[in-house]
Amino acid sequence: MKREIIHTSDGSTTIHLPDWNENYHSKHGAIQEAKHVFIKNGLALFENKNVSILEIGFGTGLNAFITFLEARKLSQTINYNGVEAYPISVDEISSMNYVSELNAESERSIFDKMHACEWEQKNILTPEFSLTKRKQFYR
Repeated sequence: MKREIIHTSDGSTTIHLPDWNENYHSKHGAIQEAKHVFIKNGLALFENKNVSILEIGFGTGLNAFITFLEARKLSQTINYNGVEAYPISVDEISSMNYVSELNAESERSIFDKMHACEWEQKNILTPEFSLTKRKQFYR
């Protein structure tokens, strides 16, 4: 499956699938979309609570990373589970500009760990944030 890295309207990157004319995130803004869906209408509704999250389509890791950043601000504990049928490549990961666009250089190692950690097992990235990635294809 052919994938291309594109820039969205808010300056952040995402992956475009030309054969399907689909994007992993909104072309109007990958970060903007993640903040709206995962934070404003998701995590923010569970302030002061520990949260377990299931994401179908781990993709670029943006939603997990932005959740990590926000949970750290709110002192929340997150158990994040991401399911992905087609994991992105190391080259694609290195082309994502989320860390710089979110002004989160101090957390770059967490973004990198999210992609480098083992599949099919619980990975403790910080005492407050665990990530389990499952490689699974649904028919």
